[in-house]
Amino acid sequence: MHREIYAKNPGINAVMTAQPPYAMAFAVTDAVLDSRIIPESYISMREIAEFDQGTVYDAPKEIAALFCESTPVVMVKNDCIISTGTDMLNAFDRMEVAEYSARALVASRYLGKFESISNKDIENIKAAFHLT
Repeated sequence: MHREIYAKNPGINAVMTAQPPYAMAFAVTDAVLDSRIIPESYISMREIAEFDQGTVYDAPKEIAALFCESTPVVMVKNDCIISTGTDMLNAFDRMEVAEYSARALVASRYLGKFESISNKDIENIKAAFHLT
């Protein structure tokens, strides 16, 4: 699968696959890991794609096709989280942000419903940080 990701995305120079505990809580349930909880999460992870048609062994080409500049993180349901980046530190940072965002979402459930960053504010973030 890593080979497929590199082949389809020449701008990706690092791929990390892991099963961090809090992020996996979202991977094994129907709960959504929302990258729009705080600006840092969105800037780092952008949109998180979900793949639920099998594992990394079953569908490496289909999973690799999900990655692009605006989707550097993919959650493979019941399997793992995959983060990509320009280098290993960038891929690790995205994995770390995914895990801490998931942890914050789990911890905040007792505080009530939260509001995600609005589409208008996402557009402002994209403009300010020159994101596509």
